[in-house]
Amino acid sequence: MAIIRVKRGTTKPTTAQLNYLGELAFDYNNNALYARTPSSVIKIGGEMELVYSYEGYAYTHTLNYPFDPDYVYKFHIISSTYGASADVSDTYFYYRTAASSTLLGSYLNYYASTESSLFQTRSAKNTTVQYIEDSYESGPTITSGITKVISFELSPTFSTSYLSTAQWNAYGKSVTTLSGQGDTTIKSCDFVHSVNGSLGQIYINTGLNLGSPDSLSISVYRVKRK
Repeated sequence: MAIIRVKRGTTKPTTAQLNYLGELAFDYNNNALYARTPSSVIKIGGEMELVYSYEGYAYTHTLNYPFDPDYVYKFHIISSTYGASADVSDTYFYYRTAASSTLLGSYLNYYASTESSLFQTRSAKNTTVQYIEDSYESGPTITSGITKVISFELSPTFSTSYLSTAQWNAYGKSVTTLSGQGDTTIKSCDFVHSVNGSLGQIYINTGLNLGSPDSLSISVYRVKRK
């Protein structure tokens, strides 16, 4: 039987590493196969492709990425503190252009907590800052810190044609709990952000600013719409 060999490596290849249209390369660290197109390198098969990641000791991060309306994006954010102090700040985003100009938009939050029987809302229109109402609510004594898990999709919408991006809509959930405790408070927030313009940057501030330390993990995946 004939043996077909493709280029091999430990990361996603670049266009400079694949010289020919249709040329293949295999990332054996992540078990992913890629092919060269006329202008880029794309993943072959699989539902989601990891396109951006960050891990560090921080509670804020500026994510620079050329968001393409041919794709739908999936975000997963884990933000944690260490220690017994309570931080009651909400998460907020600035959606910006690649040149760092902040886009205008609206947001809607619908949230509840184990410390209250009320379902509450918060919203605003025509604003540069987009909130997620996920601040910690008082409950049991904190022994090891607060954690937020934020998961959402980001989708383009169109106006005159499929090539004309009119709006970006983010829709998902944030859950705030305590770390290392069985009696943790839970706050759950469903949210939507809708912003207008060409998206190339997102400033993320999770509000967990205790510095003892604060840790932040951000993963962004994408799947082609068509």
